[in-house]
Amino acid sequence: MPQYQFARDRQRHWLAADHRVGLGHARLSIIDLTTGGQPIASEDEQIRIVVNGEFYGYESIQRELEQSGHRLRTRSDSEIALHLYEDLGAQCLHRLRGEFAFVLWDETNRTIFAARDRFGIKPLFYASHGETLYFASEVKALFAAGVPARWDAESVYHCVEFGGHQVRTLFDGVFQVPPGHYLIATEKHVQLNRYWDFDYPRAELAAPKRSDADYAAEFRHVLEEAVRIRLRADVPVGCHLSGGLDSCAVLGLAARHHPEPIRAFTLTFDCAEYDEEKEAREMAAKAGAEFPHPHPAGRSGRSFCRCDTAIGNALLQCPRCGQIRIEPCRARRGLQGRHHRRRVG
Repeated sequence: MPQYQFARDRQRHWLAADHRVGLGHARLSIIDLTTGGQPIASEDEQIRIVVNGEFYGYESIQRELEQSGHRLRTRSDSEIALHLYEDLGAQCLHRLRGEFAFVLWDETNRTIFAARDRFGIKPLFYASHGETLYFASEVKALFAAGVPARWDAESVYHCVEFGGHQVRTLFDGVFQVPPGHYLIATEKHVQLNRYWDFDYPRAELAAPKRSDADYAAEFRHVLEEAVRIRLRADVPVGCHLSGGLDSCAVLGLAARHHPEPIRAFTLTFDCAEYDEEKEAREMAAKAGAEFPHPHPAGRSGRSFCRCDTAIGNALLQCPRCGQIRIEPCRARRGLQGRHHRRRVG
């Protein structure tokens, strides 16, 4: 049981009859608050899955699966990955859109199938220890399961000199499934495979040049559709908001497509150089959003990540998300640069 996690509303686990495979899940419910507990099993209980994240546009896939004969146990978006895998195997990833990391156990083929979304929004770590393969969405979960917590000196050097690695972490023997990859593990081998990458067309194959107005119209359509599909939730929807162009655009589009007022949140600073409360408040009013009292971020614009772990006082890696920083998480780097308010929902 993943007791180490916090801010979760439901915890469940499953253990195979031979005790060789176990799945645990601590859930923060967003969609299907009643029946969406995990792990989720297939109709014949030969496949089970745990998912961290969200699949967008899942309702049309649910209808498609039911029309093809699948009996869904839940109304959760997470279940579609299970049945798509039943039908398509690893090719199911091409049908999934969203931010996700999941681990699936295929009893018939004695195979673990684990995958991470295209941009690596959701983390997925793994480690082999004592002839056991462990997976987790947080590094500290691996340590709680018995994986030794040791720094990897070579990875530390690589991070400082070259900016980190998509597979290795700062911890010895702990790895991450890279963005756009899936992992297959059997009793004989473990293999990483890439299922997606950026596709830049060759210059001679590029589409004919269009006007700026055409590009602007296409961008508007894509952005609006991206915001709209992220509004599906069975809980209130909120938006991080600063005075910047990106978060204001997201809030404006979200307010247009959501039937209830969006709750907007911002941070304030006692340093005018960083503070954007005035602009955020104006945008919230324009969008008709609820704007509770802003959260003060600390003195002189400094806001430290509570989960950072330091080496020396210079190199930081978050044991929850695995992100690496070369200095403390300050407002100067995060908020002034407008990194912390792209999420809706």
